[in-house]
Amino acid sequence: METSTEERTTTARSRTRPAPRRPRGVRPGAARRGAAARTSAPRLPFVLLILGLLGGAMVTLLMLHAVLAEDTFEIATLQQQNRELSQQEQALRERVVQAESPEAIAEAAEELGMRPGAEPQFLDLESGRITGDPDGTGE
Repeated sequence: METSTEERTTTARSRTRPAPRRPRGVRPGAARRGAAARTSAPRLPFVLLILGLLGGAMVTLLMLHAVLAEDTFEIATLQQQNRELSQQEQALRERVVQAESPEAIAEAAEELGMRPGAEPQFLDLESGRITGDPDGTGE
């Protein structure tokens, strides 16, 4: 039976572990509380960081949407002005073409008191004769 007692004591010795040494000045429960505090403390700043980033992204998207909507209205206004100016340009071109016509020029000259010129007369230098109708009647 001596062997069984010896086996028991050696087995009991191998089962029992020596207590881990703790640094001086540290209380036994402080290690557990510090570990728990270390795992929960970084969560709050991380969550706040994520919420801040999401909030900033939402505000940025809202501002971008507002700027794009404003630009859309400005584009629509500029397109309308462009159409109006194009129509005005076309009307002015038509007036210029009408004012350049021979009928319009003759009418404007009559209003200013001008009269059509007589038939041209030519002077023959060799003979000294004048050819053409002097009264401009063409007869």
